[in-house]
Amino acid sequence: MMENQHSSFLGGAKLFLSLLILSLMLLSNVSISQGASPPVGDDERNPKLDSYLANVAAAAEVSVGEARALAESGSLRLSGDLVHVQIVTHAPGLDGAVQAITGAGGEVTGVGFGDTLIQGWLPVDALEAVAAHEDVHFIRRPIQAFLVESLYIGNSTTEGLAVINGQAWHTAGYRGSGVKIGVIDLGFIGYSRLLGTDLPASVTVRNFVDGESDAQADGTTEHGTACAEVISDIAPDSEIYLAKIYTELDLAEAVDWLITQRVDIISTSIGIYNATPGDGAGYLADLVARARSAGILWVTAAGNDRESHWGGVYNNIDVDSFHEFADGNDVNCFTFDGQTCSIFFLGMVNIFVRWSDWEDVDEDYNLHLVRKEGDVWVTVASSEDVQNGGPGQTPTEWISALVFDFAPYGFRIERVRGDRPVNFEVFTPGLIIFRPLEFLRARSIANLADSPGAITVAALDVNNLTQEFYSSEGPTNGPGGAETGGFTKPDISGFANVSTQSYGPGVFNGTSAATPHVAGAAALALSAHPDYDPNQLQSFLEERALDMGDAGLDLQFGYGRLHLGDAQSNVSPDHFIYLPAILNTAR
Repeated sequence: MMENQHSSFLGGAKLFLSLLILSLMLLSNVSISQGASPPVGDDERNPKLDSYLANVAAAAEVSVGEARALAESGSLRLSGDLVHVQIVTHAPGLDGAVQAITGAGGEVTGVGFGDTLIQGWLPVDALEAVAAHEDVHFIRRPIQAFLVESLYIGNSTTEGLAVINGQAWHTAGYRGSGVKIGVIDLGFIGYSRLLGTDLPASVTVRNFVDGESDAQADGTTEHGTACAEVISDIAPDSEIYLAKIYTELDLAEAVDWLITQRVDIISTSIGIYNATPGDGAGYLADLVARARSAGILWVTAAGNDRESHWGGVYNNIDVDSFHEFADGNDVNCFTFDGQTCSIFFLGMVNIFVRWSDWEDVDEDYNLHLVRKEGDVWVTVASSEDVQNGGPGQTPTEWISALVFDFAPYGFRIERVRGDRPVNFEVFTPGLIIFRPLEFLRARSIANLADSPGAITVAALDVNNLTQEFYSSEGPTNGPGGAETGGFTKPDISGFANVSTQSYGPGVFNGTSAATPHVAGAAALALSAHPDYDPNQLQSFLEERALDMGDAGLDLQFGYGRLHLGDAQSNVSPDHFIYLPAILNTAR
């Protein structure tokens, strides 16, 4: 039934896109806007700058204006002639790195993760000079968070409330009273006009995005507002805290704030890519563990990458250096119909790749976005960071390009230097319709969602309770990003295609929508059992979930469909011992 639903959606989307194509073809000029191929050669690349910033630095030698234009084409944030960056350093050298930044006319806006990461702004013509400082290990574009909602998209109440038996809990007097919930998101457009109707009469708001005020939390996207609406529908008497972020360092600052506010639950409907190996280890998992040790249950989205992800071990049998996919081609093209590469792109394309070399970081690969011209694939954008074992480097590449074009597109992975097969994980978030022709559903869990201390949420259609085709599946990667040896995620399933005032009736979807259902349900359970710690609270939800798929914990649904059961029952989950997910074995 899920496949029929998928086909039905694709049919409707195809009709819409066909009409869009027809209308666009009437335009006299069809433009292409994409990230330029890096002007800096492999031998000239500064190993302490990511390739996008290296290009900006090279352009700044010609003019600051050209550097600004190049930064904008690569979707880098700018403030005047300053570009938004993250600087990797080491704790003993923090002061020296800060002095290098400020001395060059830059600004430091945040420091985190054990004094090893600085966030701030640098003049475009000072990138090389700051990179040369001994305490600056690496300068990169900030690792940012992405929304995990599908791109198709009076008072509203989520249909999920009835499905989880939430109304019976309300009748029994459990409405989330005394429970504090933090919603971390990329924006909360329109939240203020919903106060007292679809949201509580008052909420507490903070904005952690560099260069923005708290008032600008009401901006960027309605996504966070919709998440808060779902929580408020399920737990209407709970206290809600809204925290706007952009990067993973913003996320850490938001969590620090929420800990000081003594929240009980954190809800995140975001995905982060290329931050960690995907094996449940690293600084994001540490952040989640710190929140849990503070008594907070962290609920997060599994991601929408089930059909926009590819993974596999490097393979090449011919004379070139490009990875060969299962069909023998070295290009994994994007497809709409699942059979051909003849599609068009309209909008921002992000492609991420990480590989299993997080300790030595000396297996060097490049990532290329390619466009077919006749019978030849031509590179239109690349990510070519240096991986030579230097401090602060990571085994990752990330292309961000704005494309408006009628042509076949794809990506390829090029080996620059390496002597062993590594495992790749490629994510193309947001490309739910235009997915890679060759894709892999397993291991499609985003960073943050692989954290053992988080309860990770998959998505079901609230109308027929079937798996949403985009809902990311486990297992996680094995140690260091290996292809095998991971553990089971997600942990539980929530609901998509629900109604909110922000999005309208029945169209808030993705694991974004599924996650606040679980957060709201946790608030009801906590209002009934205020003595529960996060382990007991998670166990309560997982024990009452209605099993789906393979018996018990599985890679598609976790423990099953969210359901609160009888509100009058007071079954203690003490016998259900919480074990970090990293101890589970993949099914």
